Amino acid sequence: MSVFYSCKESRGLYISSDRSPLFTMTPTHLSDNARPWLTVRVISVAFYLTLSLLYLLTIPFGESPDEPGHLQCIQQVAVLNRVPIVDPKPTGEWWKPGAILSGRMCYHMPAYYLLAGSAQKLIGAVSGASVEIAYPATNEAFGETGVMFIHPKKTTFWTLQEPLTVTGLRVLSIFLGAVTVWVAISVAQILFPTSPTTGLAAGILVGGWPQFLFLSRAISNDVLANAFSVLALLTLLHVGKPKRFILATLWATLAVFTKINMIFVIGVVLFVWLVEIVHFREQRRVLLHSILVASIILVIGATVVALNPTIQTNLWLSGRTFSSVSERVFTIEYWLEVNRLTLSSGFARFGWMNVAVEDWLVYLWWILMTFLIVMGGWQWWRRKEPFRWLLTVVIVAWLVGNLASYLRINLTVMQPQFRFLQSTLPLIAAFAAGGLTTITIFRQYLLIFTLAVGLLLINLWIIFYVVAPVYGLSM
Repeated sequence: MSVFYSCKESRGLYISSDRSPLFTMTPTHLSDNARPWLTVRVISVAFYLTLSLLYLLTIPFGESPDEPGHLQCIQQVAVLNRVPIVDPKPTGEWWKPGAILSGRMCYHMPAYYLLAGSAQKLIGAVSGASVEIAYPATNEAFGETGVMFIHPKKTTFWTLQEPLTVTGLRVLSIFLGAVTVWVAISVAQILFPTSPTTGLAAGILVGGWPQFLFLSRAISNDVLANAFSVLALLTLLHVGKPKRFILATLWATLAVFTKINMIFVIGVVLFVWLVEIVHFREQRRVLLHSILVASIILVIGATVVALNPTIQTNLWLSGRTFSSVSERVFTIEYWLEVNRLTLSSGFARFGWMNVAVEDWLVYLWWILMTFLIVMGGWQWWRRKEPFRWLLTVVIVAWLVGNLASYLRINLTVMQPQFRFLQSTLPLIAAFAAGGLTTITIFRQYLLIFTLAVGLLLINLWIIFYVVAPVYGLSM
């Protein structure tokens, strides 16, 4: 039996099937020609992996936001075989040898640490490398040099001076980052289903985005949280399939079990479901069935928290961290600085937010992105697809939800880091790619080749003329 979504605004129909597989990911309005889109994915991911390798070789161990703290939590899983706990002893600088398992940052949700800790144990068992990691000596001149640890000079650029178990974790992060590249192409396919070149441009744009590349080879729970969240976004964008809320809820729950600020994803899923159940009366039975199954997933997640005192404690500590409001937020200077650093950390601000390119390059990047996004949005809107209004609901809800989460963080503590907004990258890239391919309908592949070369040169310039001098790498 077929079921229909009537669209009053466009007089079109959404056709779905209540007999279709539960987790199908192919909406009815996408092109049947899958081969060009597969080629686009392979090229984009290969481009991303190549640049990720360069950043892996460039940024030394420990020189990424909160990397020492995250590794402590991973070590508790790998060495002590337990869910990470907040244990402030021994005292002193928490990243120095002897304090590696203190776990002062382990109030985060545990999904990433369980995954990374298990991976570290597996790498150790296969390679014979030690899973117990000691950081190098702390650089007492960190404030002046921007380098937290003292790293030995590399004999060549192509060598890594770190334990294999650390390299393995960073490679794991790179592959998790590839999920966002893949999703960006899939989002472009939904918005511009007849234009594989737009998908290629979206994949190249994310795969060559400097800050995304930097963060995607770091030891951080952000990489897994973003992977789960963008999968939830992609699932919601497959409109016309009421059963998709089950899978979207699963991705959202896993995202929250990785990082609590991803709670907005559950909110977006519920909001979109409410819009559909109000608008599509014929579908209410299927939608109610879907939300019932989705509720079971949420109840299972809540039960896991309720039965695990450690996760309960960590959740309470995480909530308490962001329960207050800083007095600085009532000044315009505060938000101007948050805006400046957010834009900077969205393009190229590395290290512990202390290795950055000039601000004029940042503004130039975002002016270009804004222009392309507007052009792409206009191009998509004028196509007047019958599913356009519902896609708009999902897109706007996602952007508002992620931005609200970001603002809530900065109301308590100044954290103007674009990594908390990376769940918006697939949308940014898809619309910007749509704008790019709108500029010309001829020789689009030449235009995209130019984009890839341009991003390659930008990243090489950042690596060898911005980052390498700070960390003393050999050329």
